[in-house]
Amino acid sequence: DLVYMLDADGEFQFINHQLDNIFDADFTGLGGRTWRALFSGHDALADRLQQHFNERRTGVRATIAEEFEYTTDIGSRHSLELSAIGLYEGRNAVQTGRFIGTYGIIRDVSESKRTRQQLQQSQRKFYSLFMDSPDAVFIARISDGQIIERNPNFVALAATMDTRPSPAAADAALQQVQDNDAFLWTASYPRERFIEGLLENPQHHEWTFEKTVQGEQMFFEIRARHLELEGDACLLATLRDRTHERRAEQDRLALQQQLQQAGRMEAIGQVAGGIAHDFNNILASIIGYAELIMNARSRLEEQQIDQYLQEVVTAGHRARDLISQMLTFTRAQRGESKSVDLTNTITDVSRMLRAAIPTTIDVNTRFNPELPAVVIDPVQLQQVVINLLINARDAISGNGTINIDVNTVNECGTCCTCGENISGRQVVISVQDSGHGIPPELIEKIFEMYFTTRAPDKGTGFGLWMINNFVHEFHGHIQVQSTVDVGTEFRIYLPAEAAPAPQPVLDSIPVPQIEGRIVVVDDEVSVANFIGEVLRDRGYPTVVFTESPQALDYLESNLDQVVLLLTDGSMPLISGVELVEFVKKQRPSLPVIYITAYTQTTDTQALANLGVNTYLQKPFSIDQMLKAVAGLTEPANASQSA
Repeated sequence: DLVYMLDADGEFQFINHQLDNIFDADFTGLGGRTWRALFSGHDALADRLQQHFNERRTGVRATIAEEFEYTTDIGSRHSLELSAIGLYEGRNAVQTGRFIGTYGIIRDVSESKRTRQQLQQSQRKFYSLFMDSPDAVFIARISDGQIIERNPNFVALAATMDTRPSPAAADAALQQVQDNDAFLWTASYPRERFIEGLLENPQHHEWTFEKTVQGEQMFFEIRARHLELEGDACLLATLRDRTHERRAEQDRLALQQQLQQAGRMEAIGQVAGGIAHDFNNILASIIGYAELIMNARSRLEEQQIDQYLQEVVTAGHRARDLISQMLTFTRAQRGESKSVDLTNTITDVSRMLRAAIPTTIDVNTRFNPELPAVVIDPVQLQQVVINLLINARDAISGNGTINIDVNTVNECGTCCTCGENISGRQVVISVQDSGHGIPPELIEKIFEMYFTTRAPDKGTGFGLWMINNFVHEFHGHIQVQSTVDVGTEFRIYLPAEAAPAPQPVLDSIPVPQIEGRIVVVDDEVSVANFIGEVLRDRGYPTVVFTESPQALDYLESNLDQVVLLLTDGSMPLISGVELVEFVKKQRPSLPVIYITAYTQTTDTQALANLGVNTYLQKPFSIDQMLKAVAGLTEPANASQSA
């Protein structure tokens, strides 16, 4: 088949090498030219095929098997069959999406057309063609699925689809193929549904399904048409193994995910200066207040010391949150959608990015004080905001302003990419710059993949395409307003989340009442001693180890006196997992708290299977740790965990 793709202007974006065989032409010269260049000297034929070759329709209205005759420049005459469909971008693409081009297939049916004429005269020739077809072909009665005829390729392919391993089962499967097409259908897509579709589209109906074959997931396609045979309504169908094509599509999606990750890393490069700036400020606060207490402790009042220590703790929490944010943003995996506070998220991003924006550009932010939350993946939201701010920065030469405004609206107009009306309560994120603006003729192209007006080494053209995908994935929309030499405003609309229900007040941490010791193991001396001091101060009998082999020796001799094990996961010589495996083998009911600094690689299900009751992510607060310990050492809770 000759496969081609046109853009919205009817210009070739792709055409394969079959062009040589069908049109006797050099395909290398058609890239970027309109489709009519293929029919140079055949104006009447081009006029007839205008609607079909440059197809914009979809579904049953699309062009299917449109035949036409074509004589090449060297005098070869071909009967060609054209099938084409319009391509659209955005949600509800067929109804409201933006037309982006045409996908079409041209097949040389000269030989098959002559064969069809011959088949009208000879049933024997039809039977020969049917049997020798390279496809797996069969004919079945529509009424009961009885297979009237099948070719050897169909028998061979259908036999491989049987999941029963024994020879007897294989023979039974072969007999089933000989008798009925019931083995093809699934509970989610029964035969009745396929027949309904075939009767609605008697000339062409298809279905793709998956089936597990010898432990491997495979994909198959059935294409059928209605056929009257000896007075019975039948279907003539081909069965094809599409596993290879489906895996190629999966590889394409994996590549797209890699491109998205590359976009994240590009954005990280833009905010690196802001991260360093924030971290240096945090360290300056921690070191400064700590030195102040050490040097002036004798002169300070207790209230002042408490105040300075609180500043140290607050700065530490800011450092923890900054690291968590960056780990989340740089991970390759997608995050889960959750309720996100836009004020905090956008403030954090704009602050980190401020160092990457020249001081000649003023950045102003304004938030509605009663702003509702939105449900979105925070990683994707961060990337949307970063890309919009970077674009705004690059649009400004010299002095200028960037205004970030976040508010709520109800009636919002129409999305500029999918064409859908924006209704309901929406949170709108507006990023407005005083830059050079976007010419009107480029507005419709800015969301296309790889489209950019920057120099080749200044941008990938991937940012706005990715923003459009992310926003629509979370049921959002986009609007753009721009005036050349005045500026541009991007408006991101996201559905507002309903107000959350009030949360119950947590009880205070209970006073411990245990009989036995808590064992703490962490190769980081300061962390191990900190945990031990907190537990002893709370009243828990505690033994602390900073080397896991010593901890294992103690557990081997005193396991019956241990009521709880707190162990770090990553330690030399003997890991935390190995310690847990040992104590669970000896005492399966012993509660375990697993401590880790690597939440992005923590397999919570694997820890649960190991017998871990809960885990703490570093850095954790004292309250978090004490609540976890109390929940596992109280007699009722401990017995319930066991």
